[in-house]
Amino acid sequence: MMDGATKHQTGRVLRSATSRIQQSPASSSTPRRTRSGDVVVEIREKPETSKAPKALKTSKVKTEKSLPSYLQRCDADATSDPNQNIRLFAFPREIIREISSFLPLESLLCLTLTCKLALHILGTSSWKDKLITQRWGTDDTTKSMPRLNFIKLLGRDVEKLGLVPCEACNTLHPPLKKPSEHRQTKLTKYCWGQFAIVEYLPQDKDGLGYSLVFDHIKHAMTSTPDDSDSPIDYLTGSFQVPHPYLNYTVSSSARRVNRNLVLRHDYCFTSAKKSLKAADILELPFRVCPHQTTSTDRSTASRYMRNWIPNGPLLTHSIASAFPTGPKARTASDSAFRAPTAQEKLQMTSSNKVKDFIFKCRSCPTKWRVRYAGGGGNVRDECTVTVFHCFSKELYSAANSWRWFVRREGHLLGKEKRNSEFWSVGRTYPDFVVE
Repeated sequence: MMDGATKHQTGRVLRSATSRIQQSPASSSTPRRTRSGDVVVEIREKPETSKAPKALKTSKVKTEKSLPSYLQRCDADATSDPNQNIRLFAFPREIIREISSFLPLESLLCLTLTCKLALHILGTSSWKDKLITQRWGTDDTTKSMPRLNFIKLLGRDVEKLGLVPCEACNTLHPPLKKPSEHRQTKLTKYCWGQFAIVEYLPQDKDGLGYSLVFDHIKHAMTSTPDDSDSPIDYLTGSFQVPHPYLNYTVSSSARRVNRNLVLRHDYCFTSAKKSLKAADILELPFRVCPHQTTSTDRSTASRYMRNWIPNGPLLTHSIASAFPTGPKARTASDSAFRAPTAQEKLQMTSSNKVKDFIFKCRSCPTKWRVRYAGGGGNVRDECTVTVFHCFSKELYSAANSWRWFVRREGHLLGKEKRNSEFWSVGRTYPDFVVE
């Protein structure tokens, strides 16, 4: 029994109660028997398999890009440079490098851009410094931002090129253009922030259209006297929106009305067909502010709002009610919208009795009216939706109400940050005269 147990546990055959085992060399691959006195031990060793050597990892060596040809100069060309006669470059190059080492990083970078001789002596090592390449790099010693200081210094020389330093994005780019000429890019989004631009205004595939940011409103308010009622040319523009069968144009204008800055948008629709129907406009879809649109889409379920929320019916009703009975047929059914509020019901009822009724949004200082002109003979039908946005009298009030004009809708946005047709909170703002 002892022999069987020992054999099962160790895999060795013992022939005596006591034993002294001599280990065999590691290179042995066959069973070996050793004898020590009366003890015979049989040892079975596993043959060692030779392992193939691991392949050496090839390290990727980054090859630095060579300088452009116009920056590469030999010593002979640098010696014959006419700037060699300047007193600064009359010193030995070692002394020039020693002196420049005491300069701030932004000043050293500017010195290399003065002429090719300075660049040849000092090199381009300052161009690759992390405090310059990183957008918001901060020097731990001086607590300054060399890139921002360099942009300010460089801005004095590139002003003639139409570039200005921007502290918001810490780079150089063209100055802000008029709303009719302003184009939204990734860089402008970074500059103006998430509440910056009104994105729901019509634009074509090439980005041509009307883009409004708060700095446009700020410029119009600061450059116009409070008591002036003349049109503001800075906010004036007109363009045509491409459409397969509609002549769709947008015109903008602005002026002071009772000291309030009122921005006006005229959306004019003319059909290429003989008659214009309300469904032609409602199917675009059409929007006048973040909270008023003719879209029948419902909000998607999000983290904070699990239920499907439909759009309100006020804008759709205002357009459909302006058409005669025949052309306004085939509009969206009432089931596609949420139930109107008490204020919206009152406006919908009053619009059927009053001509050129002016509707009012309950979530932002926006008003609009809809006019339909039926053509006769060779005259085409035309529908004009005139929208009025009020930005108050003072710049402080305009900055507070600006967020109400920017549409915000996202999966992770809570109720306090959402601002769209699906989450239109009733707000109180002073009433204003449109004309």
